[in-house]
Amino acid sequence: MPPSTCPDNRFGQRLARQYGVDAVPSLVATSRWGSELGIARMHYDQPHLFVLPPLPSEDAFLLSVEIDAGGSRRICKGGATQRLGLQQEGAFHIADLSECASAYVCSPFNVVLFHMPRATIDAFASEMDVPRVGALHCEAGTVDPVVAGLGRAMLPALAQPEAASTLFVDHLTLALKAHVLHAYGGVACDVNAESRGLAPWQERRAKAFLREHLAGDVSLAEVARECALSRSHFSKSFKQTTGQTPHAWLVAQRVEAARRLLGQAELPIAEIAAACGFSDQSHLTRVFSAHVGTSPARWRRLNAG
Repeated sequence: MPPSTCPDNRFGQRLARQYGVDAVPSLVATSRWGSELGIARMHYDQPHLFVLPPLPSEDAFLLSVEIDAGGSRRICKGGATQRLGLQQEGAFHIADLSECASAYVCSPFNVVLFHMPRATIDAFASEMDVPRVGALHCEAGTVDPVVAGLGRAMLPALAQPEAASTLFVDHLTLALKAHVLHAYGGVACDVNAESRGLAPWQERRAKAFLREHLAGDVSLAEVARECALSRSHFSKSFKQTTGQTPHAWLVAQRVEAARRLLGQAELPIAEIAAACGFSDQSHLTRVFSAHVGTSPARWRRLNAG
């Protein structure tokens, strides 16, 4: 399943009903494997005390990060009250929705919320080939500039979810899940990851992305972002894993695609060149000959019928 960004505001409608407000801008990001992550922005401008009642109990987590400096909060769960204190910009909180916690708010706030079901966490842990996390733990008063930066980057997409770039949102949610599992789920950071190459999920994602862009122009930065890596780290790890640079691997895939299309005698070689990402027929001929040992036209004659 390809990743998608859902503009139907399901998550926002749920929050609006629960908290009695007119509208909450939101979107739902769906991964390639079908797991969902809801994203929403909520803000309140009045310095009046009110209560945010608990959302219905479910096996999921609600992550919130302050986009601006906020006021004081109190979280009530199981009869105990936890004072969060002054919420500065970047203040981060994780609520376990199975605990049915209420929040007491007495000042303006501006937050981005991430709804992360257990199924989404488990699916991502499986992608990363790491053990499933038992819980997410975040100390009161935590300030997380990484999540704050991701939240701010989401604001344009939340303002116009129908026009949001699926690839952009997918990159941000990938980074969010990786960061949260490491920082709050106890997933160890593997310092030897670069020397060992790509993780299986990264290799699958990189190859799928390159195949999807076989006929077009794709940058190393774009593929690296798909794997939540820097360009240099990705390039070294890809070669360590596959024995080829990303460019060499992509060229080989283009040659193989051209070979398949050459089996269709009615297709002009110039059209095959364009369909497989070569600049023109002569470019295809040079590269194809170097890989296969003969020109496309001769290969077609020898393998016709």
